[in-house]
Amino acid sequence: MTNKNILKILVIMIAVLSLFAVSCRKSGGGGITQTDPIKNLTGNLLIVSADGMQGANSLPLSFIGASATVSDVEVGQGSDILLFPTNFIIENGNLYLTNLTKTNKDGGEVKAAVSNKVTLTFSLSGENLSRYTDTADIFVGKMQTNISVETLKKLKFHISDTVTGRDNIDGDNLVQTATGKAKSILFANSSFKVDTSDDSKFILENANTGNADNQIKMSEIATILSNSFKSNQDISTYNNNAGFEITSSTEGTKATFVIKFKPFNSFYKEHSITFDQKLGAWIE
Repeated sequence: MTNKNILKILVIMIAVLSLFAVSCRKSGGGGITQTDPIKNLTGNLLIVSADGMQGANSLPLSFIGASATVSDVEVGQGSDILLFPTNFIIENGNLYLTNLTKTNKDGGEVKAAVSNKVTLTFSLSGENLSRYTDTADIFVGKMQTNISVETLKKLKFHISDTVTGRDNIDGDNLVQTATGKAKSILFANSSFKVDTSDDSKFILENANTGNADNQIKMSEIATILSNSFKSNQDISTYNNNAGFEITSSTEGTKATFVIKFKPFNSFYKEHSITFDQKLGAWIE
């Protein structure tokens, strides 16, 4: 076999091997691995400051193996808030509101966030990504500062899930404990007052004199408040029916119940109601 023939055979073998390698890559054998840019977003509420000119919080946001910018903003139907991609910035793994001028279409007061659903479209950049866009639904709006005292004055106290709400909590409707009673007790919804130190704190005093032998169960009052809040449509809209948590503490004849709305973040202020028996004690 001449050298010329050997060279031809080698050229043909190299060509065949090259075609085989290309075929393997096309079939997935040893091809480039693509990265799926999975979104990590914590929370869905962005707060507009009281003056409507800046953001008051941020949301943790990142993508695996990709960088992101907001490329499109779609405000939900019925919302009055006015936002553009330039109003959002992703920096150090967080999503912020920025460059706000007027956040309401008519220049009036910005709505609570539960009224302003916003769909964000992200443009993704990075090497070998399986896709280059993603979306997320969030809510943008003002902080819901407090439940008004007028709302509480309309509250119907539900002693249990099966009892129609009442305008007052009468001692006769409370559990009489083995060691104490609930005598001379009348907590009327019309008697709600705002604490002079904070408009998210409320006081409800016993309209009667109370009794030194009283032992009212805090858990019972907490249940009544919970039932009453759930049945009140005005209060349920504060957090789009996401619920709330009630904790309590006592000091002398007073028991304070703190209501914290979900999601547990700075969008909704905590509220508290302090019940004062005037005479008597509180038990767990």
